[in-house]
Amino acid sequence: MGRKVISLLLGLLFVSFIPVQADARESIKDEIMYYVMVNRFQNGDESNDVKIDYNNPFSFYGGDIKGLENRIPYIKDMGFTTIIITPIFKNDERGYHGYNVIDHYQMDERFGTFPQLKEFIKQAHKEDMKVVMELPVTVSKKHPMLEDLSKEQWFTEQGERVELQVKQPDVQKYIEEVGEWWIEQTNLDGYYFAGVDDFPAAFVNRLSQQFHNKKAGFYLIGEGTKDSDIESLSWDLFVNQKQSNAQTQQLSKGGALPQLSYHSNEASGTFLDNPRTERFTRTVLDAKEHPVVRTKQALAYLYLSSSVPIVYYGTEIALDGGKGSDAHRLMNFQSNPEIIEYLTKLAGVRAELLSVRQGDVTQLSDDKGMGVYLHKSKGEKTLFVINNDSRVQVAQIEEKEIGEDQELRGLIEGGIIRSQGGQYHIQLDSDSSNIYRIAEDKGVNIWYISMMVFVYGGFLIFLIAASKKRKKGKLINAEKQ
Repeated sequence: MGRKVISLLLGLLFVSFIPVQADARESIKDEIMYYVMVNRFQNGDESNDVKIDYNNPFSFYGGDIKGLENRIPYIKDMGFTTIIITPIFKNDERGYHGYNVIDHYQMDERFGTFPQLKEFIKQAHKEDMKVVMELPVTVSKKHPMLEDLSKEQWFTEQGERVELQVKQPDVQKYIEEVGEWWIEQTNLDGYYFAGVDDFPAAFVNRLSQQFHNKKAGFYLIGEGTKDSDIESLSWDLFVNQKQSNAQTQQLSKGGALPQLSYHSNEASGTFLDNPRTERFTRTVLDAKEHPVVRTKQALAYLYLSSSVPIVYYGTEIALDGGKGSDAHRLMNFQSNPEIIEYLTKLAGVRAELLSVRQGDVTQLSDDKGMGVYLHKSKGEKTLFVINNDSRVQVAQIEEKEIGEDQELRGLIEGGIIRSQGGQYHIQLDSDSSNIYRIAEDKGVNIWYISMMVFVYGGFLIFLIAASKKRKKGKLINAEKQ
């Protein structure tokens, strides 16, 4: 058998077992989001470096839009489909984070230029990625509007910044105009609003209609602490900060898992940390746990439970940091790749499974840190199992919960589980997770075994033939000498 034939057979066999990922994202539930603080990520253009001081936590560090563009392959390779960026409006001298706005109609030169921003968004679109920008409702105390007496009802002081009063009709109109202007100028794909508890429903619904009319597929994302009336608001995605923070506390240590009530079958997003919290790694260290182990477990829960995952830059390298500016440390691209590799695998599994992204989820079990979650959607069923304990554990699931004559095929750690005595016995090592595709039990896969025998048998024959050929060549050369 020729070498080309053997190679072809091996290639076909390998390809036949590669998971098929989603070809297109149908809704925001299909997204995986990477949240970046622009100035602390990557310095791509040193010409805009102004008064950089790495010893001052309130200084600009040089990160900019050009650096983000350079790192698009890095972000995409981890499986992210949307990039959320912190505000890049003109800020005062302490506004490295983007929240001390002094002009909503200018881009701060320390973040880059308009042409660079347009090029970054263009390159992201070429990679089928969306770009969402955070639009803050805070401004610097140095904002010129504060000197306008006709606008004195627009503002309330909040520490070193001033908060815009979104209940004021004139403020709403101002935000609408700013939002539309930036869409027109840059082709942005969405806005992220933090602190939206006081946003009037009529205002949110009007924003949604305006921005969606401006651009098809636009995302309006809100982060707040209340979700009791969220169905009356037109957010494309709602991120419950209170619930995400509570979830983070539980996932930072072994034992009990977050309750399923933390997730909604509506479009909800969840995070481990973000610009307004301390780093997940710091929470883990305070709990005297191992950052890599806990981060991998928490990401598995984030990706495979039910909500849209939002991952803050640096989580993939277990970046440390306390509250405030300490949580905004400079990104390090030379760290241990273990979490990145695991996160990338999770992204591939999530992309493959419609039931996880868009299906209904039911919690079947939660005992001693062993959680079992059943996803269902359009004929697809999957079972997410997480052992958040330091011991090997076994979950016993009744056949009636999954169905008779079914088999569970592991997609993260592999393995096939079949029913025994009317139950599915799922064993997981300590601090590990797996997700199983549920399918009809077809018994022994004769085709697969036959192919394996055929391919490896043919490969063995090829090796033997090649060995004989080499020996024969050596004899001929010896006789000539």
